[in-house]
Amino acid sequence: MHLIASIIQTLLAAAQKALPASLFSALRIAAIQLLTGLFLLSSCVDIYRPPEISSPGTYLVVNGYFDSAPGAVTTISLSRTQNLADPKAPPAETKAQVSIESGTKAVYTLKENAAGAYTLTGVSPMPGQTYRLHIKTAGGKEYFSDYVPLVSTPPIDSVNWRPDDDGLQINVNAHDPTNSTRYYRWDFQSTWQYTALYNSLLELKGSRIIDRVDPVFLCWGSDVSTSIITTSTARLSQDVVSQFPLVHIPSTSFKLGLKYSILVRQIGLTQAGFDYYDQLAKITQNIGSIFDPQPTQITGNIRSATNASELALGFFRVGNVQSKRIFINRAQLPNAWRINTGLGGCQVDTMTLKDVLANQPALISVEDGTGNYFTSSLECADCRARGGVTKQPDFWK
Repeated sequence: MHLIASIIQTLLAAAQKALPASLFSALRIAAIQLLTGLFLLSSCVDIYRPPEISSPGTYLVVNGYFDSAPGAVTTISLSRTQNLADPKAPPAETKAQVSIESGTKAVYTLKENAAGAYTLTGVSPMPGQTYRLHIKTAGGKEYFSDYVPLVSTPPIDSVNWRPDDDGLQINVNAHDPTNSTRYYRWDFQSTWQYTALYNSLLELKGSRIIDRVDPVFLCWGSDVSTSIITTSTARLSQDVVSQFPLVHIPSTSFKLGLKYSILVRQIGLTQAGFDYYDQLAKITQNIGSIFDPQPTQITGNIRSATNASELALGFFRVGNVQSKRIFINRAQLPNAWRINTGLGGCQVDTMTLKDVLANQPALISVEDGTGNYFTSSLECADCRARGGVTKQPDFWK
């Protein structure tokens, strides 16, 4: 900044001798405005680092529930939060003492089978009982959840779908004939079948090109839902969930190119559990305008017994999960839908063996009569390049 001011001052001194007074005056005013603007810009470049990004504090995160399904394995995962600037995975909370305690003083101890993952087998919660989670870390900190009752999740009646103007709408239906569930949450896993654009029949092994043994043309991709999906029937006379919208898939999505499957999981909640997830959804999903809920602190039903002001994150519950899977074939969808495969820019090239060794593209086949090779990019001729796997899932049909 000082260097720029010095240069402008030198130029003004030279201009004063060469220019008429009126023109020099206008130039001087422009120079002053320029310097003022540069000063204001240079004074506004300090980086703001809120404490949420750089704070060294870590808090316990609890994920899991006491599973009431017959023969189920209960798993409780413990980890620690980290600041947003940390590129590493959240650290696991290892070597903790974890137990589930009933309202009648029964204690069930969980075993750490993997870093931060604690399991319990051979024990199921009893109807009419309440349970809480008890954690004591290797560092001596102690945490308890609230006592919570067993909530039996009713089966899913159906998962259905319908095409609309711009895609595929998937809905869920359920009911509880005892009118006792009332609060529901869902998550889902999507799996889809897709292909590369070109079929790679050859592969490079060291410096040799051989016939491909394991095909890489057909793959299965998958992902899990990240949104919080809840509803309540508390204001209805009957505990019935009818055509509740789970997810909408655009008509151009390459997930719908061949065959698509969705596994829907349904979870019954207490009112406290519903309120927790409902508030969590409001502050993490409904954001972006001045009319949306303002950020607030939500911690769940787990608290520190060592330090009342210390945060602990998560919601412990007792119950089961009901699930249902459906499949949708491309032939069942409107013919007018045009799938965007993302492979519109794919091209086939011809390479010599020397070029293949240097560039290592995907090999399609041999060009007859030349000894050269038809090649393309990995994305175009190897379905694994788009994140999928070639092994067919066990549930696929």
